[in-house]
Amino acid sequence: MSAPRVTALLVVHDGATWLSEVVASLASQSVPPNQVFAIDTGSLDASVKLLKGARIPVATISRESGFGAAVAHGITQLPALIKDSEEWIWILHDDCELHPAALESLLAAIADRPSVVMAGPKLLGWHNRTNLIELGISIATNGARWTGLEPLEYDQGQHDGVTEVLSVSTAGALIRRDVFEELGGFDQNLELFRDDVDFGWRVRVAGHSVIAVSDAIGYHAQASATERRSVDVQGAFLHRPLLLDRRNAAYVLLANSSVWSLPGLIFTLFAGAILRSVGYLFAKLPGYASDEILAIGSLIIHPTELLSARKFRKQHRLISPRVVNAFVPSRISQLRSSISRLASTLRSVVLPHSPSRELPIISDLEINEDEDLLTPVLRTPWRTLFYRPMVIAASIITLVSLSWARHRFGPLAGGALAESPASFRDLIKLYISSWHDVGMGSAQSTPTWVLVIAIASLLFFGNVSVFITIFFLTAPLILLLSAHRYLKKFTDNQWLSAGASLLYALSPVAIASVNGGRLGVLVFMALLPFLMRQFHAWAEIDRWSWRSIFGYSLFIWFLLSFNPSVLLILFVGSTLTIFGDFRKASNDYRNQLFLERLKRRLTLLILPFLLSAPASLGVLLNPTRILREIGLSVSGGGPNLAILANPGGPGSLPWWCLSPIVAILLVAYFSTTAARKFAVPGITFLLCGTLISVAVIPGNGTLLNAQVSVGTFIAIATLFSLTSGVVMFDKIRSRLEQSHINYRHISVALILALTLVYSATSLSWLVTAGADSPLRTGQKNVLPAYLAIEKSAKSLVLRPYIRSGEQTLSYYISRGRDITLGEVDVAPADTEVISRAVEGLIDNTGVTSSEVLATYGIKYVYLKNPIIDEVVQTIDGLGGFIRTSATKAGIVWKVSEATGRIILTDYAGEVSIIEATGISAIVPRPGTLTLTESFSKGWRIYQDGFTAARIEDRDGLPTFEITNAGEVTIFHDGTQRRAWISFFMIVLVTVIVLALPSGRRKSEISEKELA
Repeated sequence: MSAPRVTALLVVHDGATWLSEVVASLASQSVPPNQVFAIDTGSLDASVKLLKGARIPVATISRESGFGAAVAHGITQLPALIKDSEEWIWILHDDCELHPAALESLLAAIADRPSVVMAGPKLLGWHNRTNLIELGISIATNGARWTGLEPLEYDQGQHDGVTEVLSVSTAGALIRRDVFEELGGFDQNLELFRDDVDFGWRVRVAGHSVIAVSDAIGYHAQASATERRSVDVQGAFLHRPLLLDRRNAAYVLLANSSVWSLPGLIFTLFAGAILRSVGYLFAKLPGYASDEILAIGSLIIHPTELLSARKFRKQHRLISPRVVNAFVPSRISQLRSSISRLASTLRSVVLPHSPSRELPIISDLEINEDEDLLTPVLRTPWRTLFYRPMVIAASIITLVSLSWARHRFGPLAGGALAESPASFRDLIKLYISSWHDVGMGSAQSTPTWVLVIAIASLLFFGNVSVFITIFFLTAPLILLLSAHRYLKKFTDNQWLSAGASLLYALSPVAIASVNGGRLGVLVFMALLPFLMRQFHAWAEIDRWSWRSIFGYSLFIWFLLSFNPSVLLILFVGSTLTIFGDFRKASNDYRNQLFLERLKRRLTLLILPFLLSAPASLGVLLNPTRILREIGLSVSGGGPNLAILANPGGPGSLPWWCLSPIVAILLVAYFSTTAARKFAVPGITFLLCGTLISVAVIPGNGTLLNAQVSVGTFIAIATLFSLTSGVVMFDKIRSRLEQSHINYRHISVALILALTLVYSATSLSWLVTAGADSPLRTGQKNVLPAYLAIEKSAKSLVLRPYIRSGEQTLSYYISRGRDITLGEVDVAPADTEVISRAVEGLIDNTGVTSSEVLATYGIKYVYLKNPIIDEVVQTIDGLGGFIRTSATKAGIVWKVSEATGRIILTDYAGEVSIIEATGISAIVPRPGTLTLTESFSKGWRIYQDGFTAARIEDRDGLPTFEITNAGEVTIFHDGTQRRAWISFFMIVLVTVIVLALPSGRRKSEISEKELA
């Protein structure tokens, strides 16, 4: 049998940069093609001149002609196909150099494979010729070009061989001419990009085979795909390569897939386009984002193209389109590839490649690899791992925590931490809801930390309780690692940085926060070292890039959402610094440096404030909120403990466990200038915290006053103290050895002694009395189970407590269950009328207490143990209350007067209780409808398509005039809440986009980077 005839068709478009190497590679083929013919699409450079200089025939066509049109024109210039002859077309790009044995290898591969009508080479990079680009191609269901290779995969022959594939790139593709003409060549609607995949698909369903041959090698520059030259084809809208590529990808899938798979493909293509466009927007590439959307839109407005294409393909289809399923990547493969790319990207960010890690070869001697077999391998015993300071510190933390947390292995509650809801969905619902069934009801906006906890709990499949438990169990270890990452940059002494980090993790404020369930302070302490790393350059903020300003605005907002007092610190700090900048600028407000710093400082102040709205706006109306911690209100220990760097409160260290924090600050203040730089702000925050701890403010959702807990201020003072200590003690031994005994020796000895004493006393207390903390698992429900049967019924829960040495009562209103995480932060303040009614139960003046409670829909009164006998006798004797049960948990009375959530008073004065089903209720007659909920402008009642008139009655309850009997719809309008959530999302996304690094168009990436 005679050798097949091969015609090389070289398509050229402004390819002078690569054309010399391409032409040379053609001339050096071990088996040269029978003829070479070039088609130039209106090149403006020296391409045609180079081709003529190489004596290659050239035909020039319009510059707007597509690749398929160029190949079709080239075939028309060839002699007619001779019957029963074997002729092949070798399609070449002007940016693809071929290995000298490329054509020979392709012909050898097809020689004994008569079913193969299309074969292609292994494509490597043009600049880095060890990088695999393609060895056969396919297309994913989302339109992505699929090669099955890792990004920049190194070619080690791991994919070598002759492989059946869906298609091969047109760069170096060898196609049998009769089949090419029979199938109509390349689709003219695919002027550039994806025409190779489309043709390979059509070859497959026509019953033929396509192979990739690794012995045939090409070096492809991918000039059009990487935007190294303009895309001038007629169908390229705005000459955008990505838009044309995405449009053609969708075209290929929709034109070739079976009918039953089209709905799923359309959804996948739309979803993929939207997700990619969002990603491009985050990367600040709006042009690429618009390309994704316009690509799909351009197909929608030209449906006839797809219909004609499907009709044409049906005429040449011999087998089912499902035959290509073996070559289309599965969703699992796509997911695995995406995860791999994401991991690679994160690895390059977290562990950037450093040229210094590559050890250069400094010897010219020939390397004898056999000598390595004779060289003994130095092995480090595994036990030396435990000699490392941080490993020892982590081991101490772990061992102490196991004993310290022995009562915390399970769902946690107690102290400032309310019990966790059943699922993250409950927190999401709490965040987005405009009305909260807490106490008498609340329309307050839920703080954003609730949303953060809900999202974070997804790490544990939405189990909020597990997330909270693990966070509190690992909090000391997290603090250790966080502090060490910050402190190690101040010293090369690993023992010093590890010891200081251990002291931070077991500081009085850390212990009090863990034992007291202070979630906000713990989150603040864990993230504070990361914030401090940047804020050393706070005075020279003009040197910060705007991207870092937006990034730190997000960081401060995150801290602010868990600690409202951060806003006070930020405001005071910014004000003082701006005033200092103004003085440095010689009181010239037009000074350029002053203005640059002012803009950055105001941005850091305003953006967190806006992101925290409307909660931050509430601080302006009620300034005491800025000193509250999140969660249940728990008093601090007052100034006597605060001055010792101990916030006090339930679960805190006793006063006799004196930490060295204050001593380090005082010694560092009189030490070196470097240490004093950290001691001064540390002392400032400690004194501010001490002064603020004197204040007494109302707690969350209650009129009961509580001393301010200043954990945030003491945490900052603690970290400043330890930083100054590390700076002061760094290389202290050499300095002391060079001087006579003086006050420095004495002060160092005192600090070391105090540290050792604190370590011994605090650790002993932690593993004994400290383990019996307010935060623990197995907390009993406050409300008895039988009161939880009526979900909508309100119960007044009375709890005895000691105030000023006298026993008195506190109260809260329950709705069939105990309060959960986040609800206390949106709980309404106590109602004065109800408070007076409760006082009447104590001092025997509450003759109308039962009527008041009924007015507000309170159905039961529950007095929790320990029982106060005088209160029991008073309630029994007042009248209006019926005792229903008395158990070890407490005593329950029912309010004798009929009450409920919806009360109807008709025009005759008759009062009746209306039962509701969901948001609907049946009103038997006209009258005034009263909701026993806190008044809010969001309450609405619709009847017969009209809104009932709403007023606030004298008891502060919403009332509505119902003019007709019938069904009414009662709901709380969440328009305002949705508006705030929308505002938050817009600001958040904007700041995130501004904080992220800008992406680069492919044309902006250097060829070296691409390689």
